[in-house]
Amino acid sequence: MDKIVRRVTVVERSGQHSKTKVVYNNTEDDEDEDSPHFHRLERSVRHMLKAQVIEAQDAYQRHLDSAAKGGNAWIYDSPRNLMRARRKASKEMRLAGPFGMPKMLYDEDEED
Repeated sequence: MDKIVRRVTVVERSGQHSKTKVVYNNTEDDEDEDSPHFHRLERSVRHMLKAQVIEAQDAYQRHLDSAAKGGNAWIYDSPRNLMRARRKASKEMRLAGPFGMPKMLYDEDEED
């Protein structure tokens, strides 16, 4: 039988008398009933991993842009590039918490 079938009952009727007989009864415990629900935790982990991917991709792209300038520009731009990539990831990370994270305040003179 399929997992969805839990019990099969045959009803025999003869006039006013009816008799029921259970033909199949699935006694296996359903995994969904006993296991705890980790849907919110899984969603939070997924958002955190997505934020880490965003941070890595953004930092790499900023490094390539700085290296394309030529010379040693990538060395001077590196701390700022990593800080901006981290900021972009933290915006995504705010979605990961069950109640969200507080909004990060940044200096107004920095452009994104």
